Amino acid sequence: MPLLEVRNLRTTFRTEDGLVTAVNGLSFSLEAGETLGIVGESGSGKSVTALSVMRLLARTATVSADRIFFDGEDLQAKSETEMRRIRGFKIAMIFQDPMTSLNPVLTIGEQIAEAVRLHLGLGKREARERAIEMLHKVRIPLPEKRLGDYPHQFSGGMRQRVMIAMALSCNPQLLIADEPTTALDVTIQAQVLELMNDLQRETGAAIILITHDLGVVAEFCKNVLVMYGGNLVEYASAEQLFAQPRMPYTQGLLASLPRLDDSEHRKLEPIQGQPPNLLRLPPGCAFAPRCMYRMPICDEPVPLYDFGGGHVARCFLYDERARDQRPESAQALPTVPAS
Repeated sequence: MPLLEVRNLRTTFRTEDGLVTAVNGLSFSLEAGETLGIVGESGSGKSVTALSVMRLLARTATVSADRIFFDGEDLQAKSETEMRRIRGFKIAMIFQDPMTSLNPVLTIGEQIAEAVRLHLGLGKREARERAIEMLHKVRIPLPEKRLGDYPHQFSGGMRQRVMIAMALSCNPQLLIADEPTTALDVTIQAQVLELMNDLQRETGAAIILITHDLGVVAEFCKNVLVMYGGNLVEYASAEQLFAQPRMPYTQGLLASLPRLDDSEHRKLEPIQGQPPNLLRLPPGCAFAPRCMYRMPICDEPVPLYDFGGGHVARCFLYDERARDQRPESAQALPTVPAS
């Protein structure tokens, strides 16, 4: 049984302009100890997916799913009180901006101790010792002294370490990291990710890493879920995805990355156009208006096609019905069954 199983997740928001579908029928699962990367451009639905599972969205949101099971329990059937016991204890989240996620008027020590007192039932002294232990684990120098400091007294990288310490203080089974290295310089990014990797090995926690950085995904993730316009458009192991991406959107993301092994010094190829307006999604494939392979059949609903080994992609290029519509550059592609 997977640690987390999500089936047909759909999240919509009521706005003044109409109903926005931010996540549209998303399904995935996560095993204990596994790291899953969720990638895509801004607005693709990555963060909303995590917040939907955690039930942390505003009242303007409506979340439905056939199944959201965590550790064998139905999260949709939980009361808000029960969810508060799960959040921070069994499922912890590192948010994108630690400065706005930490309370500016409480010391770092108070904020970590509060979580362990609430979820682990520790006394004041034991909670303080646990806070020191966690700051030491995330490699903050002189943790006994820094315990009494406030968030503004830490650098961006150190604040992110504090967020990791808070998230892991109760030994969660699942850690959701939402763009944990945004706005950090490259050296600090590597340190933060390596720290998460080390702590995962130590605690056995599963990790969902939400990012737009495919280089980070290649380094740290076992499996990758690619989102576009609220949909899953490709899912594969990191090895499969980087060796043979199937969805043109995934191919575009990879083509826009600089490569250290590029001896030919090829120019980076940006994806043309803009992400879709979720209020007015095109019929069929949401990526079609930006796709170099666009065909008439792309105006129809697109199923997932199964390439074997758990690798699926949502693209008509691999459909037998589209063989005669393919551009010359795609004529040699195989056809595969829909999953």
